Amino acid sequence: MLIEDILRHKGRRVISIAPHSELAVAVEIMTREQVGALVVLDDADRLLGIVSERDIVRATATAGKLALSLPVQGVMTRGSPDADPRDTVADAMRVMTASRTRHLPVTYGGRVVGLVSIGDVVKSRLQEKIEENAVLQDMARARLAAA
Repeated sequence: MLIEDILRHKGRRVISIAPHSELAVAVEIMTREQVGALVVLDDADRLLGIVSERDIVRATATAGKLALSLPVQGVMTRGSPDADPRDTVADAMRVMTASRTRHLPVTYGGRVVGLVSIGDVVKSRLQEKIEENAVLQDMARARLAAA
């Protein structure tokens, strides 16, 4: 299964924020949209980084309430890995595990075309295994019936 299969199923809507926005705005958007991360895009819609719940917790632990007035660019994770829509879900899982990240921007042609979470990846892998198991059971039944 490919990353584009996940995006086709969940949708390609990308929820983003500008780097100069206050962290409080990011918190409000994440709460309203019920997401755990936002991609941070420049004025030309190029990926600058990602701001996640983990980044917000870290900033709050360091700066307290003042963290909410900080610009997103000072809190976000820069250089986070990304995926191509044609990457396999297994590859995305390996990247997310190695980088200890729960959200992976999906880019194509220099543009962000989606965002997958570890939950999306796990659901996809589970579905693959369920389908694989069903095929194996059908094969076993066919062999037993032929014997």
